[in-house]
Amino acid sequence: MSENKSLEDTLVWFNDRISPIVTKYRNTALKHVRNIFDRIEELKTAAHRFDYSDLKDPDVYQNYATTIHIKTLEMFDDIETPEDVTYNILDSLNKDFNNRILAYVNLLAKYLSWLKRDRSYKNNVKNLDRALTRVKEEVHTFENKILVSYSEIVKYEKVSEDIESLISLVERKKEILTEIDSHADEITKITKTIDEKQKELDALNNHPGFLQLEKNKKELDHIEISISNKISEIKKLSSKVIKAAESKRIELSDYDKETMKSLIKDPLTTLIKEGEGYRGIKTTLRELKEVSSSPAVQMKKEKLDRAYENIEEILNDGLAENQQKAKFLISQSEAINKEFSKMNMDVRIKKLNEGVNNYKIDRQRITLPLDREKDEIEEKITSFVKSIEERIVEYIEKSVKLVLE
Repeated sequence: MSENKSLEDTLVWFNDRISPIVTKYRNTALKHVRNIFDRIEELKTAAHRFDYSDLKDPDVYQNYATTIHIKTLEMFDDIETPEDVTYNILDSLNKDFNNRILAYVNLLAKYLSWLKRDRSYKNNVKNLDRALTRVKEEVHTFENKILVSYSEIVKYEKVSEDIESLISLVERKKEILTEIDSHADEITKITKTIDEKQKELDALNNHPGFLQLEKNKKELDHIEISISNKISEIKKLSSKVIKAAESKRIELSDYDKETMKSLIKDPLTTLIKEGEGYRGIKTTLRELKEVSSSPAVQMKKEKLDRAYENIEEILNDGLAENQQKAKFLISQSEAINKEFSKMNMDVRIKKLNEGVNNYKIDRQRITLPLDREKDEIEEKITSFVKSIEERIVEYIEKSVKLVLE
């Protein structure tokens, strides 16, 4: 059964549990770090023998020797023994040691090559080389033995570091929520403005005229489908007749040809453009029936019979009701749109839409960076919690439920 623990309590509890495991490694590492610093002190002592800065008129070699002493102090004086140790601290310290040693070796290569020519510096050079060798040996052991051994407890340290990171994330989330709350009045004010403008916009969009326009459109769509069903075979026959006319196999007037094309492309618009009783369409359909009997027009008998039935139905005013209804709906829609134009309805709706959208953007911008950071932090918190709980079970066989509040 999992035990509920706050993050702070978990950190103390976990560190106490792993203390017997990690203390030995940390003490060994710290002891060896102190050994390195002891060797560095020996190096600085050996370098002190090169100091001729108190001479009134030192020669070139003595100036080189003094430079070695000064540079040795500059390179190693500011390095300090860490109070606490973790793998990251030790690894960083190791890199620092190696970088300083490399720089120091390059420095000595520049000046010792000159001093070795003078026998009076022989012992000093030997002592400095010996001291530097001891530093190198200690650092080499530290890097290849102590750090390698210390890596055994890195997994425990990582849990502690992650708990500390989790504590920081939770604190930062609280700060963000407090900052978001501080903008509550401003957001409330903008939200009220948005609601007022949205209410005005909804009233315009729900105007009876818009409802009527939508109703008219649906009825016109229904009429268009009805017309298309009535002339489906007529359209096929018209296509064949037009093709025969264009290849000069039958004669067809330009008027009849254009009317047939219009019926094929947009029968509803063609019907609406006609006067009451659509006499022009009737004339073309009579011509269509007549010329379709020509051998130049090839069509299956059953389809041709259905086309003739459609033609007869239309000639007998089969589309009259559709025509009248469509004309009325279009006339009514045009009148509504004309009235809307006088009211500047489109402009008002567009302006209100833009206003609502702009206010929403303004509202979002107030806390957008904070909201994004909060979302990112919440994802990290979820990941940390799961990972920490799983590793605690794995490493010390104890199930803990982290309490974030």
